[in-house]
Amino acid sequence: MARIEAEQIYVYGGVVDLRKGANSLRTLVGRPEPEALYVFSNRSRGLLKFLVVDATGVWCGTRRLHHRRFAWPESPDGQERLTRDELAWLIAGGDVKKLRLKRTLAGQ
Repeated sequence: MARIEAEQIYVYGGVVDLRKGANSLRTLVGRPEPEALYVFSNRSRGLLKFLVVDATGVWCGTRRLHHRRFAWPESPDGQERLTRDELAWLIAGGDVKKLRLKRTLAGQ
């Protein structure tokens, strides 16, 4: 599993044009929190783009699935918060909604 260092992880619902670079994604976020990780997806949900703004600059990365789609809960306000475990699950191609349901049923 991926090692996630960020304390705050936000997924932006809806469709984002992932041809956008780091500065354009930063504009979508508004005032990004320091050391927070922001996650965006394209229409087909086969590609994620990550954005981190820290004291030295902006980091932008991507993750692509070739045969599946990324799945996470959608929030009415367009922004959903994830835990580190949920993000690692998402990056691995898992369904965050099913992971949350499983945890709820297990009483965690």
